[in-house]
Amino acid sequence: MGSAGTTGGRRRGSTLTREQIIEAAVEISTSEGPAGVSFRSLGARLGVVATALYRHFRDKDELMLALADQIFVEITDRFTSSGDWADDLHQIALLGREVGRRHAVTLAWLGYRNTGGPGDQGVALAVLRLLLDAGLTQEQALFHYELYTDTVMGLLTVDAMRTSLDEDSRRKDDAALASLYANIARAEPRASRLPALAITSDEDALFTAQIDLHVQAIRATAASGIEH
Repeated sequence: MGSAGTTGGRRRGSTLTREQIIEAAVEISTSEGPAGVSFRSLGARLGVVATALYRHFRDKDELMLALADQIFVEITDRFTSSGDWADDLHQIALLGREVGRRHAVTLAWLGYRNTGGPGDQGVALAVLRLLLDAGLTQEQALFHYELYTDTVMGLLTVDAMRTSLDEDSRRKDDAALASLYANIARAEPRASRLPALAITSDEDALFTAQIDLHVQAIRATAASGIEH
């Protein structure tokens, strides 16, 4: 006989929680990729009939958005304000990069989607508060919030897509980029050092510089009083 929570060796759907489903989806997505996540595969992993999952999620898209929202949940859980809005914008971006790399396959597959979940809302609230702390008006804060999040999510998605590539694909990409710079150097004498310089490019420094540029733009907007 099954235990109190199971029937014929399978757990009753009524004992299943939304959090358990998301956790199982993360595990499958990490090991097999998002394409491996289905109600059937989740049911098998959780020991329930697949139809039990529909009590918590209407379809796979809703489930995958909840899975993606876990990336933002982890960012908000780990974010600790330093009291300096500029430093905190850097912290959120760097946390996003770190967490995004661990969930690279999911992030690369979903791209930039608004999850509408608690994690997404938590990050949005944190960023908007920092922009208001910087002295921006509500109109300015909204403008720079959209600019900041589009910039960061674009960087994270590209980084995740590269991280999720297999080694052979990465080698091909590196070779194509090297060929690109070599061709440019041959066509433009003033760019003759580009192939050698590209090899030593610091990705961390480039990422930080992107956020620095945005911080400078926020300072300039706050100082000028320009409305958007």
